[in-house]
Amino acid sequence: MNLVGELVLGRNRMIKIGGELEEIHENDTKVRELSETLAQLNLVTTDLQLAVMKTRMLPIRKALAKFPRMVRDLSQKIGKQVRLELHGEETELDKSVADEIGDPLVHLVRNAIDHGIEPPADRIAAGKSAEGVVRIAASQEGNSIVIRIEDDGRGMQVEKIKAKALAKGLIGEAELASMETREVLSLIFLPGFSTADQVSDISGRGVGMDVVRTNIRKINGTVELASE
Repeated sequence: MNLVGELVLGRNRMIKIGGELEEIHENDTKVRELSETLAQLNLVTTDLQLAVMKTRMLPIRKALAKFPRMVRDLSQKIGKQVRLELHGEETELDKSVADEIGDPLVHLVRNAIDHGIEPPADRIAAGKSAEGVVRIAASQEGNSIVIRIEDDGRGMQVEKIKAKALAKGLIGEAELASMETREVLSLIFLPGFSTADQVSDISGRGVGMDVVRTNIRKINGTVELASE
C-alpha cells in the first residue's frame, strides 16, 4: 500500500507539471501528447489504487464472529437474558481498521449488558420482555463506516453520572449545572470515570469508555452517545 501511495504522489506531481507545460506551450504537439499520456496514466493508477485497496477490505462479520458467544456467556454469568442482533455483517472495513475495532466494540457491548440491560424481574415489572436486546448494526454512509450499538435497557442514568463526576472531582458544580444532557453523557469518556458501585471483571475498573474513545480516534473515528 505504501508503494501505491508513492505512485499516486508521483502521478499527481506529473499531472501538475503537465498542466503547467500545457499552459505555456498550448500549441505544442508533443505537450498535447504528454497531456493525453498523463490522462491515461491517471486512469490506470486510479484503477490500481482501487484494486489494492479492495484486497485490504474485509467484511465486518469476521470482527463480530466472537460476539454471540461472548454475549451468551456474559449474560448467563450475571443472571440476565440477552439476545444479540447483528446487522450489516457484509459491510467492508479496511483490514487495519478491522484489526483495531474489536476491543472497543467489546467494551461497548459489555457495558450495554452490564449497565443497560436490566435483570429479568426488573424488566417484567417495567412492562418489558424478560429478554433484553443488544443490537450491532454496521453500514456504509458516504465515505464512512458507521457502527451502531444499541440496547433496549434502562438508558443512561444522567443524575447518577452527575453524582459520580462530582464525587470523583472530575468537574465542578457550577460547570455541571450549565451542561446540557448531551454534555453530561459525554462525561463518561473522562479518564477514571465509572458509575459502577463495585469493581468487577465486567465493568467498574475505570478504564472503559476513555479507552474506547482513544482507540477509536487512533483509526480516525469518532464516538457519539444518545440515550432515551
